[in-house]
Amino acid sequence: MSQKNITIYDLAKEAGVSPATVSRILNGTTAVSPKKREAVMTLIHKYQFQPNALARALSEKRSRLIAMVVAHAENSYYNSLFAACESEAYRRGYVTVLLSTHSVPETEESVIRRMGELRPDAVILCGGRIDLAEPDPDFIRMLASLSERMRLVVGSQSPRPGIPGIAVDHEKSMELALSYLTSLGHREIGFVYTGAPYYGTVQRLTRFSAIMDAMHLPLHPEWLIEVPEYDIPSGVIGAERILALSHRPTAILGMNDMVSSGILQGLLAHGVQVPQDISLLGFDDTFVTRIAAPHLTSIGYDYPTYARLLLDAALYEGDPGEYPQNQIIPVYLKVRDSCRRLDV
Repeated sequence: MSQKNITIYDLAKEAGVSPATVSRILNGTTAVSPKKREAVMTLIHKYQFQPNALARALSEKRSRLIAMVVAHAENSYYNSLFAACESEAYRRGYVTVLLSTHSVPETEESVIRRMGELRPDAVILCGGRIDLAEPDPDFIRMLASLSERMRLVVGSQSPRPGIPGIAVDHEKSMELALSYLTSLGHREIGFVYTGAPYYGTVQRLTRFSAIMDAMHLPLHPEWLIEVPEYDIPSGVIGAERILALSHRPTAILGMNDMVSSGILQGLLAHGVQVPQDISLLGFDDTFVTRIAAPHLTSIGYDYPTYARLLLDAALYEGDPGEYPQNQIIPVYLKVRDSCRRLDV
C-alpha cells in the first residue's frame, strides 16, 4: 500500500479488524484488546500513518479547534501562555487559533460574536474585561451567553458558576518578590505598576502595602509609580520618574517583564547601573528576561502546568457544575543578574 493514500479502512483490512476499532485506537475513546491494538499500531508505524484531521473532526462532529482570546498578543506573558497552550492542544490533537482584542471593549464583543462562525470546541479567554476588579455586568452576560453555546474557560478568576477560572496567584507573587529583596537587605523598595482597574494589580498593590507595613519598612507614596501600559515604553516612563526622585529606593519592582525591561533601558541610558545602583525585579518570567542585559530576576509561573489546566477545563465533557470553579497557578522566583545584596 502507498503510505500517501492509506486510510483507516486499509489498516483495518490488513489488521483483520473493523474500521471502527482502528478509529477507537486512534482516538483512545474506548478500551480495545491488547492483541488488536498491537496489530493496528504495528501497521500505523509501518506506514507512518497520519489520520486526516478534517475527516476525524467531521466524524466526531467536532472542529478540533481551540480559540484563545487574549488582551494583547504582543505582550510576552500572553506569548508565553499561548505557546504553552498551543503545544498542549497539539499534543491532544487540537489546533489553536489566537485572537487579540487589544483590551478594546468593541473588539472584545466583535471577537466573541465571531465565535459562532469559527465554531471552536472551546474558547480560552485571557485578559481584558474579564480581569476587571469591578466586573462589567454586560460583559459577564455576554460570556454567559457564549458559555451556553460552547465550552468557555478564563485565564483569570471565574466570572460566574459554570465558567472555570485558572488564575495566577498575584498575592503570592508579591510575597515572593518582597521576601527575596528584603533577604538581600533592601528596605527601600518601589513599585512601577499599571492596570489599576484590574484585580491582579489591586491584589499586588494591596499585598505590597500590607507586607511593607508588617515589616515596618518605609512606604513612600512617590515610590508607587503608575505608568500607562504593560509595555517597554511605559517602563521607560517609569525610569524617568524614578530618576526625578530626590531620594530613590534601592530596589524596584516592575509590573511585568516588559515594564521592567523598559525601566532597565531608561536607567542605563542615564548612567544608572543595575544592579550596582538599583536592583530590579520583574514578574512573569518570560523570554524578555533573557534578552535584557543584565538578565532580569523575575517571578514566574509554570506555563506548561497553566496550559494543561486550561486545556483540561476547556475539554472537560462532564457536568460543568461539577468542575472546580477556580484553580490557582503556583509561582516561583527565578534569580538572575538584576538584583544584588546591599553592603552591610
